[in-house]
Amino acid sequence: MKANNSDNPEKADKAAVFKNGALIHLIGTMDELNAHIGLIKAKITGKNEYKGENGKEFIESIQKNLMKIMAHSSDIANERYFLTQAEITELERKINNLQKYLPNQFVLPGETEIEAYIHIARTVARRAERQFVAAATEKPLCFYAGTYLNRLSDYLFALACMSA
Repeated sequence: MKANNSDNPEKADKAAVFKNGALIHLIGTMDELNAHIGLIKAKITGKNEYKGENGKEFIESIQKNLMKIMAHSSDIANERYFLTQAEITELERKINNLQKYLPNQFVLPGETEIEAYIHIARTVARRAERQFVAAATEKPLCFYAGTYLNRLSDYLFALACMSA
């Protein structure tokens, strides 16, 4: 898919794609989210609390799933980019493991540098979810991808709480 810088559409998947369309906003936000997740991954060392259960490997699997969602959004006919319930179940398992870190009060980001970065990624994930819903009204998208984005922001919240 390619979008024109003007209001003139170009053809991709035999459908008009505008630079200011919901799908382009979604893909751009997903790219931004992937970059924020990459920053978090770069800040994680093998010798801190992220080793193991919440280590770089899982963060990288999130990045790969975000790339799948972007690829699917660009080519909805290609089913190899569809997410499944399995990816959502894995996120939910991780969230359940982090439940003990959730506070009983409002959270003010900024306790630690990594916690602040995770909260930024969480807010971008929320925006991506909203844009996914908007794009899905224009073009049918994989249901599980939207659910994954919802659960991802919950996971990032729990991970940030653990990092505070």
